Amino acid sequence: MNADGFVEAFNNAKDLTELEILAEVGKSLSESLEGHEKGKVLGTLGNIYYAMHKLKEAEEAYLEALNIYIKLSEEDESFLPYVVGCLYNLGNLYQISRKYAEAEKAYTDALKLLGDVKNDQKLAILTALGTMYAKLDMKEHAEKALIEAFNMAKEKGDARTMGMLLNNLAVVYQRGGRKREAEMLLKKALDALEQVGEDLSIAAVLQNMLPYLDESELKRVMERFESFGELPIDLKAKIAYFKARRAEEKGEDSAQHYMEAACLGFMAYRNFGFQSVNFMHCLDKVIESDSELREDAIILKKLILKYYYGSQKVEIDFDTRIGRMIKAVLDGEDIYEDGIVEDTVRLIAEDLLKAGTKV
Repeated sequence: MNADGFVEAFNNAKDLTELEILAEVGKSLSESLEGHEKGKVLGTLGNIYYAMHKLKEAEEAYLEALNIYIKLSEEDESFLPYVVGCLYNLGNLYQISRKYAEAEKAYTDALKLLGDVKNDQKLAILTALGTMYAKLDMKEHAEKALIEAFNMAKEKGDARTMGMLLNNLAVVYQRGGRKREAEMLLKKALDALEQVGEDLSIAAVLQNMLPYLDESELKRVMERFESFGELPIDLKAKIAYFKARRAEEKGEDSAQHYMEAACLGFMAYRNFGFQSVNFMHCLDKVIESDSELREDAIILKKLILKYYYGSQKVEIDFDTRIGRMIKAVLDGEDIYEDGIVEDTVRLIAEDLLKAGTKV
């Protein structure tokens, strides 16, 4: 297999097993190549590791590819787009790793190389940088990058990207108290994305519109969510959190919704590094209630504090329902109950099993 065949194989890969095989092929292939061909393989190998969530290996591959293309570009400027591509990939990797200073440097270094050029690379980098600034609540920086990216997308007539950028900008305005502007941008974002018909992007906008809807509109949107099928886990967490807040405002039982939001939010954090909702706050809400889920929430919170945040002062009662489930998995048994709480417990137990943790 040559470099182009390797890249094509990655683009056509369908599952984790194929990615694992390609990772081994890529390591071997990169050792036999030099120059541009080696750079292509290493960049693709980085993408494979990124997709497998092996971020350390992905960083190593990206950095090696970057160094190759920096040297090549010093002799031939036609290789500069590859330098920019490597920096963009590193920025994305550092962002998901929550190394935000490193991510910002990678993105801004790439933008400096591009200068006044307006192309797809610059649009992608500005979008990623603006979205990261929004996540970090750096409102002025986020607004500047997202507006510049939006203007580029508008010039291209890229309705999907326009809709996504308007949605992200609306979130910035929401957090800054500019609610009227945020609502206007969300409506424009929805109009743009309806042209494309991409359900997941539409769902993300609708989720941000929820606070602006009356009861009849809210009912229609919730029904529409159901029609979308499988939504990303971070989006499902946000929807569950909204349901919890709405139930609380109406004086209804909100514990089940808060527990669902907590579990989904923790899974998004554990699997992808996304802080979609404050899952510890959601667990506290369940703990403060008189719900039958209260004990489960207490044990889940302690498990997360001890094994994911490193708290040494937490003592866990493994004779509780969740404690017994954890012990069962560690003893090689299965959990024979289904539900969002059980799925979360199974995930935590599997992590403890891999780490060789004894309880």
